[in-house]
Amino acid sequence: MNEFQKRIRQFAEDREWGQFHNPKDLLLGIIEEVGEMRNIVKWEQDPERLRKALLDNKEELEDNIGDLYWFLALLANSGEVNIDHAIEKVIRKNEHRFPAKETKSVHTNVKLGGKDRQYEDH
Repeated sequence: MNEFQKRIRQFAEDREWGQFHNPKDLLLGIIEEVGEMRNIVKWEQDPERLRKALLDNKEELEDNIGDLYWFLALLANSGEVNIDHAIEKVIRKNEHRFPAKETKSVHTNVKLGGKDRQYEDH
């Protein structure tokens, strides 16, 4: 468990907030934060304008990402999941699924001709 995950656990324990941190409400908090980030870029399609919108709203984006991590840490803690271990597993899985030699500059939607080894292995 990383230091942030430990600190968030201790913060919640010090306040006896575990009683309020049921998985449903934590997931709803995650959805809310994602929605707030979506509001920064909604309806825009141009990649350069999307990037500019994120840069122009960096403080808000940073706050939303921090809150999102907070909710994820609380959810991970309640399920006894080490976030660092979980992301390491996902990185290794994606390195196998999307080898750079085969997927560089190629989308991964197999229904549109993309490359994803996950569907080849089954």
